[in-house]
Amino acid sequence: MKAFFSEIVLSTSVLLSIHSNAQSIRPNAAPVNPDATPAARALLQEIDSVSGHATLSGQHNFPNTVSRYSDRIYELTGHYPAVFGQDFGFSGGEDKDSTLGRPAMIQEVIRQYRSGSVIALTWHSVRPTEDEPVTFRDSVQGHLTDWEFRQVLTPGSDMYKRWARQVDVIAGYLQELQAAGVPVLFRPYHEMNGNWFWWGGRPGPDGTSALYRQIFDRFVHQKHLNNLIWVWNVNAPSVNAGPVDQYFPGSAYADIVSMDIYGPFEKAYYDSMIALAGDTKPIALAEVGAMPSLEILAAQPRWSYTMMWSGMAEGSNTPAQLQAVFHAPNVVDRGDPRLSAPLPSAATPQPSDPEATPAAKQLLEKLSMARSTGVEIAEFTADVASAPALADEIRVATKAGRLPILRWTPPSPTGEGMAVPLSDFEWNELVSSGTALHEKWLAEIDAVLPLLQQLDKEHVAVAWSPLPEANAHNFWWGARPGPEGSRALLREIGDRLTSHGLHNLVWIWEAAVSPAAPTGPNRVPIQDLYPGPLGVDAILLDVDGDSATHGFAARGVEALAGIKPVGLRSSAPLAKAALTDSFSWTYTPLPNATQ
Repeated sequence: MKAFFSEIVLSTSVLLSIHSNAQSIRPNAAPVNPDATPAARALLQEIDSVSGHATLSGQHNFPNTVSRYSDRIYELTGHYPAVFGQDFGFSGGEDKDSTLGRPAMIQEVIRQYRSGSVIALTWHSVRPTEDEPVTFRDSVQGHLTDWEFRQVLTPGSDMYKRWARQVDVIAGYLQELQAAGVPVLFRPYHEMNGNWFWWGGRPGPDGTSALYRQIFDRFVHQKHLNNLIWVWNVNAPSVNAGPVDQYFPGSAYADIVSMDIYGPFEKAYYDSMIALAGDTKPIALAEVGAMPSLEILAAQPRWSYTMMWSGMAEGSNTPAQLQAVFHAPNVVDRGDPRLSAPLPSAATPQPSDPEATPAAKQLLEKLSMARSTGVEIAEFTADVASAPALADEIRVATKAGRLPILRWTPPSPTGEGMAVPLSDFEWNELVSSGTALHEKWLAEIDAVLPLLQQLDKEHVAVAWSPLPEANAHNFWWGARPGPEGSRALLREIGDRLTSHGLHNLVWIWEAAVSPAAPTGPNRVPIQDLYPGPLGVDAILLDVDGDSATHGFAARGVEALAGIKPVGLRSSAPLAKAALTDSFSWTYTPLPNATQ
C-alpha cells in the first residue's frame, strides 16, 4: 500500500468518490456533455482530483493482442497500470487493419473495467475514401485533397455520408460499452497537429478541429453516447507537428487536454497544455514511449495520467525505471485505494434504437435474461396478405407471455423466385436511389408498415428479423458481403421504418450456420455479412443437425455478439440443458408457434 494514499481509502460500493480535501475536486470539473452518465461524471472527477497530486499509470494495447502489454507490466513490476488503453484499429506496415479484433476487444474492455481499470480508447480511423479493412500505411497514414477534406465536413455530400457510416460503426461498439455501464476516455483524431495521419495537419477553425467537433456532435447529440469523456490530443510540436493552439476545438468540446510525447518532457509542452486547460480541465500524457521520471512528475504535477505505447515499456525504459515509477507514492496503479473501483454493472444491452418504446426495451431485457429465467418463443412469418390475422396471432402470443419473433422474407424485386440470386447489375440497381428496382424495394418495405404500425399502436413489441440467413444462398438477398451488400438493404429497412415512427422493434440479425463448420459451399463467413452492432439488438443462429455440435456455432458468433443476447433456432429437438452456457434462448420452430 502506498503511504501517500493511506488516509484516502474510498468505498468500493459507491462509485462517486468523496475526498477529505474539498479543494482537490475543482467545482468546474464537469463533463462537456451535460447528459454524461453518472459513471462518466465520477471518473472525470476522480481524474481531476488526482491532477496536481499524483498521476495514473497507463498502458496501451493493440486490438489483436488484447491485454498483452498491460499484463507484461504486471510481470515486470507486480502492478497493473491504472489506465487500460485499447484501439479500434491499428496495425503496421502492409498488414490489414485489425478490425476483426474489435468484438473481442470490447469484451476485454468490459472485463478490465470490472477489474478496476480506467478505459482509454483510441481509433486509427480509416480514410473516408476507402472501406475497411485497409492497410495502415496507405489509408490511416494516407492523404485527402483539400477538396475531399471539405467534402467530409459538408453534410449531405457523398464523402460526408461515407464518413458517417464509418464513424457509426465505432458508435455501435461504444453503445455496447454504454449499455455495460463502462465510461470511456475517448480520444478521436489524435495527434491532430501532426502531418502523418489523413485527418491531421490542418490548422484553423475549418481544419482538423472542425472534424473533431463534427464527430463530437454526432456521437453526443445524434448517437447519445453519454459514457464518453472527450480527450483532445496533439503531438509534441516539431517540424512535422504544428503549434497546438491552432488545433484546439474550444473548451465546450474537450474534457481533458492531452499531448503525446516521444522525447524530452519539455516544460514548454506542459505549459501549453495548462494554458489551454486553464483551471477547469485535467491535462494528460495520452501517449509516451518512456515513462516520465519521478523528477518530471514532481516538476509537472498536473499530468493526470500517462499511457505507454504498446511494446515500448521495455524498449524505452530500464527495469529500474519501471520499478521506480510503478512503486512511487505519487503514481496510482490499478487497485490503489486512491482510485475507487468501478461497480460491476449488469450487462443488459440497451436497444440500438435510442427511441425504442418501453415495450421494446422490456422485450430485449426478456431475451437477455432468458438463460436464467427461460422464455417461450412464438415465431411468425410476415405475410402482408394476411396482416390482420397475423396481428391477432401476435397479440395473443404476447398476452400469453410468449416472445414473438417476426421473420420477413420479402419477394424478389425482380419477380423471380425467392432463391434466385440477382445479377451484379440488378443488385447495383437495387441499392441505387432512383432506379426502378430501388423503388420496388421501397414499396416492399412500405407494404409491411401497416402491420407494424398496428402493433405499435397497441404497444406490442416484436423481435423483428428481416432478411434472415443473409450469409447463405437460400434467398435472393443472400451471400452479398460488403457495405453495399445485404447490409445496405438492412440499413435502408431501419431508416425507412424509424422514419415512419416505428420504435417497437427489437432488431434481430439471423444467420445460417452449419453445425460442422461455419462456412461451406452454401455459406459465407458470418463476420463478412454482420451489419455491425449499431443496428442489431440480438443475434439468432439457424442450425440444422445434431444439437451436440451447436457449440461450434456459438463460438463462431460469440465475438460478434459481445453482450448482445444470442439465440439458437433449430429444426431438430434441442437439449436445452447442454446449451445454456452458449445461448441466451433456444427453440425449435413450429407453424406460427413453438413449445
